Amino acid sequence: MKGGLTGFGALCALAALAGGTAWAHNPVVINGGPTDAETAHFIKDISVSRVAYHHAKPVQELLWLTFDGKAGQTLDFQMGLPKLDRYAGVRPATALLGPGLPAATGLPFAIPAGMGALLFTSDGQTPTVFNEEFTGTVDWQFEGEQVRLPQDGTYYLVSYIPSGEEGKFWIAPGVTEAFGLWDLIRMPVIIVQARLFHEVFPWGGILGWAYLGMFLAAVAGISITGAVLL
Repeated sequence: MKGGLTGFGALCALAALAGGTAWAHNPVVINGGPTDAETAHFIKDISVSRVAYHHAKPVQELLWLTFDGKAGQTLDFQMGLPKLDRYAGVRPATALLGPGLPAATGLPFAIPAGMGALLFTSDGQTPTVFNEEFTGTVDWQFEGEQVRLPQDGTYYLVSYIPSGEEGKFWIAPGVTEAFGLWDLIRMPVIIVQARLFHEVFPWGGILGWAYLGMFLAAVAGISITGAVLL
């Protein structure tokens, strides 16, 4: 019992830590493979800060996300890259597809019938370096984008590298920090996946070491309880 309380207390402390910091990007997908309009990753609430990591390469050039939008609703998002020297010149783009948007032209993929598009590129931008201390990763990030949705309906965010080259990128829609219990339970897996995507040692960062401390505290609590009972 004592060990369980120790673990629960540590989990509550982590919830407060994650919810009160700038580490807001809760992953939608990490290296999710090929997607299209039929298999797009669904975002339940575009106001909540999320991130989708993608490795663009043959057969999976595009990353499709989808959400249900409302007329007048604001969509905020940002694009970025893991800070890896070989990707320093990569400049991703994202197309917003949906009802009431301008006619789509020049996109390298087919869009669902009846939808228009807005294209956002990072060409010509010099990204800033962002140290993500909670997962212990480092990124290049581009300027944030914002658009007001014109109509109710289904929308898509399609991200890709216009040059067609192989590369890694991410897109982070939403600005509101929100973490649930399930997010914190699965956080160790997220830490490992995010760090592997950034090509660094699988474990680390403030949250990584906090989880390790929580685990060791729980084990110590259980051991002490067992010794007392004996």
